Amino acid sequence: MKRSVLCFFITVSLLSAAAQAAEENVFSSPIFSDSHAEISLKNIWKYLKEDAANPKRVHNAWGQGLALSYQSGYLADTLGFNLDYYSAVKLGASDYFNSRGVLYNNGSGNSKSNATGFSKIGQRYIKLKGEVGAAALNAQWGWQTLHNYGVITNSTHLSPTAYLGWSGGITGGRFSLQGAYVERSMERNSPDSLRLQTNDRRYINHLVTGELGYKSDLFTGQLTYGESHNYLRRQTLRLGLKPTQKLSLGSQIYATQALDDYKVMALDRRNFDRNANHYAFDAKWQEPRWNIKLGVSYTRAPKGEGELGFFPRHLTRNTRGTYTSMSHVGEDYLRDGETMLAVLAEYHITPEFSAGLAGNYGQFNYQGTMVHTGEVNAFGSWAPSHPALKNLTVFSRIGPGWSYKNVNKTPVISDGSYFRSHSLAAEFIAEYRFKLF
Repeated sequence: MKRSVLCFFITVSLLSAAAQAAEENVFSSPIFSDSHAEISLKNIWKYLKEDAANPKRVHNAWGQGLALSYQSGYLADTLGFNLDYYSAVKLGASDYFNSRGVLYNNGSGNSKSNATGFSKIGQRYIKLKGEVGAAALNAQWGWQTLHNYGVITNSTHLSPTAYLGWSGGITGGRFSLQGAYVERSMERNSPDSLRLQTNDRRYINHLVTGELGYKSDLFTGQLTYGESHNYLRRQTLRLGLKPTQKLSLGSQIYATQALDDYKVMALDRRNFDRNANHYAFDAKWQEPRWNIKLGVSYTRAPKGEGELGFFPRHLTRNTRGTYTSMSHVGEDYLRDGETMLAVLAEYHITPEFSAGLAGNYGQFNYQGTMVHTGEVNAFGSWAPSHPALKNLTVFSRIGPGWSYKNVNKTPVISDGSYFRSHSLAAEFIAEYRFKLF
């Protein structure tokens, strides 16, 4: 039924557009004359050395990407389309490279011999817009990225995560209402069209989500709902308050419930038993040359039979969940009963160059033993203002971390103590964008 309504809307729009095009040269119409194209060149290197679950492992991936984005104007001020092409070349990889999400794993297992580049048309969708009184309407159908759209979002390395389905919304004044229906996905490091799956790899028919939003200079809020069909259900509340020009406050509540297809999975495939909740608060102070952001969060995700539970950020395999808590960094601080503290400080040394430090600390009680985890990262970014380089951005970070030895993510406890593990992570990103027209 939903597809029939959308197809009818598209058909009516096409007939209206055709009537206008018949009276003028189609290539001089706004669908082409108002179009835009951009090229992006991106180089990414991501590295992790850790010994949490096994003897020391190195996860390393390095690639060069090309993206060509085309956005049409609107025919009859109603109908348009977008096309994005992505290509990636392998520059280097180690075993376990696939955890970095940069290169395509063209084979079974995680051997470095499987690491390859890829190419794909990552976005290809029809877009519609219109107005009803003072309200603006929009709709998209096809392969598209969805960033913080209800309970679903994308992630970008050499290409962004894309979803097959429809999305749309209405905006009027300070209020907005939007929704999406998704059936398939394409990962950020793969050209493959994938069905949504449970943790034990059974297929999920679809994911549906909706969001009611409010925005003003003082206050923003989003109330969202989403469900992966008969698997997981989620409600979120995200609030933001800006009492002064320098101070920003934020809070997020994420509540997830297990549905029938989740409950029947084996215990070792479940992240939690029946309910998982995450609560977060953050505060940011902004000065002209520096800023500091502090965060605190708490997770509740009970799991039976002595296993450690987790809050799942994503509602299915092959999709990504909207998540803006500061507990999501190099390692997610989302274990049952875990309290997390975070700080991020940045200083603009010059208008072009900034540097900073980010740190996270978490603790939780497992079988009577207090387990501590954390990480520290130094980072820097460069955005030159010279005319020849003004579209270039460079970012890098590096830092150590500490966690616990584990089996299937569960701490190894002996005589009331846990075994400490260590890690070192690094990242480099250089991107250059320029418009073709």
